[in-house]
Amino acid sequence: MMPLAAIALLAATTPPLPDGNALVRELAQKQRRWEEILNSYTYDVDVVHEDLDKDDRVTKRESRRFEIFYVKGRPVRRLVAEDGRPLGADRQAKVDEDVKEKVAAINQERVALETPAVRLSQILERYDFRAVGRETIEGRPAIVLEFTALPGSRPLPRDDVLRNLGGRVWMDEAEREVVRAEVRNTAGMKFFLGLGASVSLVSGTFEFRKVGDTLWLPVRDEARADGRMFLFKTFRKRVVHTYGNFRRFDVQSDERLRQ
Repeated sequence: MMPLAAIALLAATTPPLPDGNALVRELAQKQRRWEEILNSYTYDVDVVHEDLDKDDRVTKRESRRFEIFYVKGRPVRRLVAEDGRPLGADRQAKVDEDVKEKVAAINQERVALETPAVRLSQILERYDFRAVGRETIEGRPAIVLEFTALPGSRPLPRDDVLRNLGGRVWMDEAEREVVRAEVRNTAGMKFFLGLGASVSLVSGTFEFRKVGDTLWLPVRDEARADGRMFLFKTFRKRVVHTYGNFRRFDVQSDERLRQ
């Protein structure tokens, strides 16, 4: 058992936990800056869709690789591979022609087919945060925050889902950057996509790492949904995004960031 004197010394040398919401407001300002910086980079993302059985075994898997770049703040995806194989020349030419049309639509301020992604900074402002402890992530101290949704509605895409979510965020204590986030639903949800569906479980994990000397970027996220359709047909689905090959994107530079 640790002596009382040692416990008292440890308590005296451990700084108190910061206010969770104040910490997140600081983080939101940083996230806005990183989001703007990300607009000047292109990167690859591997997207894996899996159907699971009741024992979480994979019964079906589909994968795609995209190159992502931004035009006037809007992300545009260019499909380059499916199920581990590059697209054939004819298919790639058709994809590239569609991408050119999307870029032209954005540049001409016509209705763009790509919609802006929901920004993490916007999502952060949707919740109430409380600092609950400290943990070590990859050898670095991190502050652990728990969050719950603030009451009422917000002008955010799929706010009907966001207001039913809660979870935890791990923030690098020295650099005040998100390292990891875990999200789960706090209530059952119902939505309609032509057919009624009820969701009993939604969960997700999001991981961020320092790329290069200063830039913190997403490296992986995983989302899962369990539910029921047609009142009797159950489903279990998992989607994993893996990000990499970040490089500067402009007319004069194609600078690769090493991870």
